[in-house]
Amino acid sequence: MKKSLLLLLAAMMSLSMSIAAHNAPARVELPDNQKIMGHFDSDAISTEGVALTTTGKITLGVILESEEIDLFYGGRIVAFRVGLAENTTVSKVFVMPISAGGSYGTMVPWTCSVSETGWNVIQLPTPYLLDIPEGGRLMIGFEYEQTSINKPLALVNEGEVYDTYMRKKVGATYRWMTAGLKSQGNLCVQCIVEKDNYPEVLIKAANLVAPKFVNKAEGLPFSFTVKNRGIQPLDAQALSFDVNVDGKKLTTVSNSEAIEPGEIKTLQGIAEIADLESGSHTLTIDGAMAGEEVLDYVYPMNADFVAHSGSFPRQKHVVEQLTSTYCTYCPLGNSMLGILTSERDDIIWVGLHGNLGSGVDPYTTAQGDTAMVYMTGGSISYPSAAFDRSTGWENDAQIVNSIGYYEEYHQQMAGELGQFFDFIAEQKPTFASINIDPVVDKDTREAVITVSGEMTSDFDYLLGEGNKLTVYITEDSLVARQLNNGSWINGYRHNGVFRCALGSVKGVELNRVEGGYSNEFTMTIPEEWNIANLNVVAFISRPLAAGGGQVFTDLAINNAETARLINQAEGVEELLLSGDVVPVEYYDIMGRKHDSMQPGINIVKMSDGSARKVLVK
Repeated sequence: MKKSLLLLLAAMMSLSMSIAAHNAPARVELPDNQKIMGHFDSDAISTEGVALTTTGKITLGVILESEEIDLFYGGRIVAFRVGLAENTTVSKVFVMPISAGGSYGTMVPWTCSVSETGWNVIQLPTPYLLDIPEGGRLMIGFEYEQTSINKPLALVNEGEVYDTYMRKKVGATYRWMTAGLKSQGNLCVQCIVEKDNYPEVLIKAANLVAPKFVNKAEGLPFSFTVKNRGIQPLDAQALSFDVNVDGKKLTTVSNSEAIEPGEIKTLQGIAEIADLESGSHTLTIDGAMAGEEVLDYVYPMNADFVAHSGSFPRQKHVVEQLTSTYCTYCPLGNSMLGILTSERDDIIWVGLHGNLGSGVDPYTTAQGDTAMVYMTGGSISYPSAAFDRSTGWENDAQIVNSIGYYEEYHQQMAGELGQFFDFIAEQKPTFASINIDPVVDKDTREAVITVSGEMTSDFDYLLGEGNKLTVYITEDSLVARQLNNGSWINGYRHNGVFRCALGSVKGVELNRVEGGYSNEFTMTIPEEWNIANLNVVAFISRPLAAGGGQVFTDLAINNAETARLINQAEGVEELLLSGDVVPVEYYDIMGRKHDSMQPGINIVKMSDGSARKVLVK
């Protein structure tokens, strides 16, 4: 297993940086034959600057995509606009074509000398003709002076945000590399392009947003943006977009307000989808028109979604922590998770312990080792964790993420992680409920654990028949020494320690019954385990695959629940009859009525109105 120092992540550092505020994005006043070309075309500019750690003259640029420059083909770049948050010297502006295949062309520079805070306009003595081949891109940028104390770079969250690139010497050659500024917004650099035949009416529709999962009864909400790229305003109701699902037109949506040149409006609506079959579908928005004339630059937009007939409330979230008593930084992860679980009552914390180096963790198990290998593909690091086995916390490809944050960030990261769980609950509905009914005979230490629940009618459409039920036994209040920042802590308390998985660590098949499922597990509790401190953890998810060969993006936990092993039954309860009190009705754990008691757990209603839980072996 790999020992790793997992302290402050790059993502964490970006969270701690201040996001630049900006003024209201006023439109740029230009003649009809001139327009702004860039990632955004407003006058928005930062009031708070950003600095790079490299000092001296630095060359920065942004890459304009083909769809951002196709409107300007045949025009001439006559000026640059460079926005600065603090005074510094800008000594050069440049353009550089990039072929459709990604090859960089020759840089075309113009010297200049501007330095004022705000927008600086550089008129070009020799305009640049935009004759870029179809599919090509264009880098635009500038050279400026970075000192150890100034923060001149202006970045704003206007338009779609793209990377900023820096020209850097690597070995004997110069290369363009990302500058790590995307989280701050778009770099304030634009071109003014003059063209005699800009269209009067021209629109671009983009940024289609729709939920991934949609309840058919509630309809499909959607939104997208429309930008007027022409030189004339568009009247209200001038545009009409077709809203299609799987190629069938469901409704239309129009602009309710006028749209001025350069202005962006958001259009939205709800499409009725009650008649759709459950499963995957595609939403398409296209066909904008002004009067009878079909407009150019209307990009068909697609969004895949899953329709369903209903869902259940999400009960709990699961944190599967990868830890070791020999991991010197694992107490950092424990501290952060401790804050998270103290602030929320919907978190199940499972501690999967493993050996580290030559140290043998007293809570290591073969099943736990297997689970960790499956969840990581074999590259195990401590301290780390999976959050509902969902991707997207650190990256979109893995489900296990480092959690060894510096102590001063624990409260912040617990809050960020809580928001991540809220996002999961909002974006991923649950399609099965989970009930846990354990019955324990404390004398014989025999336990019968029934996990059951209801399922939506389209469960298999939505989650697939390969879904598994996983059941863990965990134990609280285990005491063992723990390495902490190079020193041992004696008497360290470990909670949620993984003891075993019932059936298989990869999960077991759901035992289908009418309207749901019911799975029963039996076990003899080892003498060294404290029954009073044992928990049952149950969740439904896609199955883990041997050797970590599965696609991690297909493992998300759909619902989870936990229960104390002995809270629901202190022992096997005998059915006691006294006087006129007799059994009158018999039900199984799913609530189905029977003529007599059945093997497993029975709920027996008595003639005096009481109910008894009875285990029949």
